Amino acid sequence: MRESRTFAERTKVLKSDEATKKYFLIYEGSETEVIYFDAICSLREDIGINPLIELIPIIRSFSEDGWSNPKKILDRVIQNIRESKEQSITYESLLNRIMDYLYETKIITTSKVLARNIWKTMQKTCVEKLQKSLDDVVENVDDTCNMLINVLKEGYEVVNIVGDISDIIKDGGLTYDQDLDQICMIVDRDKESFVSSQYDYVLNKCKEMGFQFCVTNPCFEFWLLLHFDEVFGLDKEKILNNPKATSKRRYVENELHRICPTYKKSSYHAEILVKNLDKAIENEKKFCEDIKELEATIGSNIGKLIHQMRQNL
Repeated sequence: MRESRTFAERTKVLKSDEATKKYFLIYEGSETEVIYFDAICSLREDIGINPLIELIPIIRSFSEDGWSNPKKILDRVIQNIRESKEQSITYESLLNRIMDYLYETKIITTSKVLARNIWKTMQKTCVEKLQKSLDDVVENVDDTCNMLINVLKEGYEVVNIVGDISDIIKDGGLTYDQDLDQICMIVDRDKESFVSSQYDYVLNKCKEMGFQFCVTNPCFEFWLLLHFDEVFGLDKEKILNNPKATSKRRYVENELHRICPTYKKSSYHAEILVKNLDKAIENEKKFCEDIKELEATIGSNIGKLIHQMRQNL
């Protein structure tokens, strides 16, 4: 997991008066939620979010690509926070940060084959030359980085890697301050992949860690539907069970598409919805907002999160 910043931005000295509180946004999905909260960020002045609050999306690193299980994602975030606090790093985290660097500096662009081969080469080097698994803790980051980069230069003619890459890698952890900042898990209540025991685990672990656990039941599209009063005319049983309505869409997404015909998971005009944010927050109150009851009840607490962003400093 990494912050959605460039490495250059990450290495700058932060000005304490620019952002007094950070909200780290961790999404289960990789498209719909990202688009919506990007619009929240771009329209923050219009919707009343204090300018001293910084919204920071957390992005999956290479080996985490495709993850959707909230428990797995939460455990990795906690691991990354612990690594940043203890100034330690596993080989998997180190390899992920090198991959992040290669992507962000455009050394790797769109070739998934190249990315997979580079990852396999680094992993093989750790196992065969260092006799280390990905779960082991790196003893010397500088030496390990230099060795891996030399291997990549020889095998893939990778160039333009800065000399202080090990320093950049060390600074690549989360800048989360548990006494000041807020981590927000934003997930769907998907009964098929997010079973009850996992829900309880994430709920309790978030309470223990002081994280926000933000759930929409049955899915994030229901929160988007709350931006329209037409939501009250929909079949509640169908909303909760969310059966397939077409070969491509389930009931909630299909109703959202009917009300907002331009909607697609990977492309929609979120700014139009965000302009109805106050309506969505009020409509949410007419459904379930309690995080425990959201496990089995239609509703969302995204509106409560955004209300907190408006109030909290």
